[in-house]
Amino acid sequence: MSDYVRLRHPSLPKDQTITVAASAVPHHRAAGWVPVNEPEPQPAAPAPAAPADPDPKPARTRRRATEGE
Repeated sequence: MSDYVRLRHPSLPKDQTITVAASAVPHHRAAGWVPVNEPEPQPAAPAPAAPADPDPKPARTRRRATEGE
Protein backbone atom coordinates (compact mmCIF):
# COMPACT_ATOMS: atom_id res chain seq x y z
CA MET A 1 0.00 0.00 0.00
CA SER A 2 1.33 3.46 -0.86
CA ASP A 3 1.81 6.22 1.66
CA TYR A 4 -1.06 8.31 0.25
CA VAL A 5 -4.47 7.48 -1.20
CA ARG A 6 -6.71 9.58 -3.44
CA LEU A 7 -10.34 9.65 -2.32
CA ARG A 8 -13.60 11.07 -3.65
CA HIS A 9 -17.01 11.54 -2.10
CA PRO A 10 -20.21 10.38 -3.89
CA SER A 11 -21.98 13.69 -3.23
CA LEU A 12 -19.18 15.80 -4.74
CA PRO A 13 -18.23 16.23 -8.43
CA LYS A 14 -16.28 13.26 -9.81
CA ASP A 15 -13.20 15.36 -10.57
CA GLN A 16 -12.96 16.63 -6.98
CA THR A 17 -10.62 14.34 -5.06
CA ILE A 18 -8.53 14.58 -1.93
CA THR A 19 -5.22 12.94 -1.06
CA VAL A 20 -4.83 11.57 2.46
CA ALA A 21 -2.33 9.43 4.30
CA ALA A 22 -3.03 5.72 3.98
CA SER A 23 -3.42 5.52 7.76
CA ALA A 24 -6.36 7.98 7.57
CA VAL A 25 -8.38 5.98 5.03
CA PRO A 26 -10.50 4.09 7.61
CA HIS A 27 -11.58 7.39 9.16
CA HIS A 28 -12.47 8.88 5.75
CA ARG A 29 -14.31 5.71 4.67
CA ALA A 30 -16.52 6.04 7.76
CA ALA A 31 -17.44 9.53 6.51
CA GLY A 32 -18.43 8.19 3.08
CA TRP A 33 -15.24 8.74 1.08
CA VAL A 34 -14.16 5.99 -1.32
CA PRO A 35 -10.80 5.40 -3.01
CA VAL A 36 -10.70 6.70 -6.59
CA ASN A 37 -9.96 3.22 -7.99
CA GLU A 38 -13.10 1.68 -6.37
CA PRO A 39 -16.65 1.98 -7.73
CA GLU A 40 -19.07 4.27 -5.90
CA PRO A 41 -21.54 2.56 -3.58
CA GLN A 42 -25.00 2.33 -5.13
CA PRO A 43 -27.94 3.69 -3.17
CA ALA A 44 -30.23 1.04 -1.71
CA ALA A 45 -33.32 0.28 -3.78
CA PRO A 46 -36.57 1.34 -2.15
CA ALA A 47 -38.59 -1.47 -0.59
CA PRO A 48 -41.67 -2.51 -2.58
CA ALA A 49 -44.90 -1.04 -1.31
CA ALA A 50 -47.25 -3.36 0.57
CA PRO A 51 -50.40 -4.23 -1.38
CA ALA A 52 -53.47 -2.24 -0.37
CA ASP A 53 -56.24 -4.03 1.55
CA PRO A 54 -58.98 -4.65 -1.06
CA ASP A 55 -61.79 -4.50 1.54
CA PRO A 56 -60.83 -2.13 4.33
CA LYS A 57 -63.03 -2.26 7.39
CA PRO A 58 -64.53 1.04 8.58
CA ALA A 59 -63.01 2.52 11.69
CA ARG A 60 -64.86 1.58 14.86
CA THR A 61 -66.30 4.46 16.80
CA ARG A 62 -67.44 4.52 20.37
CA ARG A 63 -71.01 5.51 21.04
CA ARG A 64 -71.87 7.52 24.09
CA ALA A 65 -74.26 5.65 26.34
CA THR A 66 -77.64 7.28 26.78
CA GLU A 67 -79.45 7.44 30.09
CA GLY A 68 -81.21 4.20 30.88
CA GLU A 69 -78.76 1.92 29.04
